[in-house]
Amino acid sequence: MLEILKQGRGIKVYHSVKLPTVIRKRITVKSFANGMKGSLDEKLLDLSTAKLIYNFNSSSGVLKRGIGIEKFNNFTYSSIGSYTPIGVYYYNRYDYETQSFNERIIYYASDKHLYVANANGGAFTRISDVTFLEKPTAISYNYLDSDVMIFASSSGDTYMLDDYTLEKIDGAPPVTSLCIHKERLFVTTGGEGTSLWFSDDFDPTNWAISLTEAGFIDFHDNYGRLLKVVSFLDYVYVFREYGISRVIAYGDQESFTADNLYGKFGKLYGESVTDCGDFIIMLTSAGIFRFNGLDAVKILHEYDDYILGVDNSTAKGVYVDNILYFYLKMKINGTVEDVILVYDYVKNYSYIARGLKITDLTHFGGNINKALCILVNDKTPYQISLSGCLKGVPLEKEWVSPFTDFGVLTKLKRVYTVSLYSLEEITLTLETENKKLVYKISGGHADVYPSLQGERFRISLKSKTTSPEICNLSVYVEYFKGDI
Repeated sequence: MLEILKQGRGIKVYHSVKLPTVIRKRITVKSFANGMKGSLDEKLLDLSTAKLIYNFNSSSGVLKRGIGIEKFNNFTYSSIGSYTPIGVYYYNRYDYETQSFNERIIYYASDKHLYVANANGGAFTRISDVTFLEKPTAISYNYLDSDVMIFASSSGDTYMLDDYTLEKIDGAPPVTSLCIHKERLFVTTGGEGTSLWFSDDFDPTNWAISLTEAGFIDFHDNYGRLLKVVSFLDYVYVFREYGISRVIAYGDQESFTADNLYGKFGKLYGESVTDCGDFIIMLTSAGIFRFNGLDAVKILHEYDDYILGVDNSTAKGVYVDNILYFYLKMKINGTVEDVILVYDYVKNYSYIARGLKITDLTHFGGNINKALCILVNDKTPYQISLSGCLKGVPLEKEWVSPFTDFGVLTKLKRVYTVSLYSLEEITLTLETENKKLVYKISGGHADVYPSLQGERFRISLKSKTTSPEICNLSVYVEYFKGDI
């Protein structure tokens, strides 16, 4: 308290002046496990919840590297020549002579042919002169005690691959998706897209329509075209533009019944429908949903800002060991790009991986049990790993906080210290509405002294190293309480 004396005309006047009180506050992020909440307004987020994370896995509470891709075995590609793979498939065939499984990798290349190699490595060879005008859809089937694969598309014929021989299946409709249920092949078709066809039981080569052989079911209602068919929980589910239909298909086809089940999620992207064992994950124009056979529940709301309004007709998922790898498009910083959404269903945690340049993604089962992928203009098959790298080069990883006022309503604040621990070199960026400061931190415990003033602040932590670990982030803020 100060006393100020004013004199005038012989009168002495004393005024009491109250100086402002300096308040200091420490905001600590004890754990980064809150992940990101991109769908919420930044004003509602505290420092422990990020606005955006990519290529960091923070499920342990510490920022660590996320997924990457690494080379899958060694192959030669002379038979493919200048062409590039567009699609990748897994073919597991039992060899009765050796009494073991022969696991193979199959490519669909830009010359419209199929190529095959042993999954352990070696040379790719062209399977036959058969061409597919577009990337075919495929499924494994045990036919007459032989492990075969069915390859089909909406713009051409359907073929059965038996060992190294492609055999044409006459009479099959143009196919957009297919599944096996009770030893019948069920397929959605091109054209008008309202018919679900099924083959004769125990014979995917017989498409002769009769009451005892093959047949089809027409769907004419407001649910739209048939996009994807899945055998799930003992039923055939048909995923359509604007809903889900269920087919009960036991015994003779005369007893088949169909009903519409669910339709409250906007427009569905058929390729995104991913069977995860006890549930199905799918992407629609309204977001990401989990379907249990009866109801569809919206999940992963935090990505809405990045996916709503983006065309995801090519989205595709692979589920391996309780983890969903969801290849889709997101709008990040104003640009639409391909990412992989990594969703651990058991731990209920997710993050996104950027910069992987993937063209196709599939599940290799059997002894391999990995998610395999191919890249743009690259003949090499890759597998998703925990390397955090693309072809041996560390991916850029970033954690971005919301623009936050640190829970202090006073307009003007000053950040005078930021401290954290980092195992490896990182870049720390602190910014306000009109100024940005960037610091290089070499590793270990670090303190920086920005003395930066503003109303709201954003912090970002960026790593370009192989094995980052970042924790114990603290921000020290001061502001005035009271006025002069």
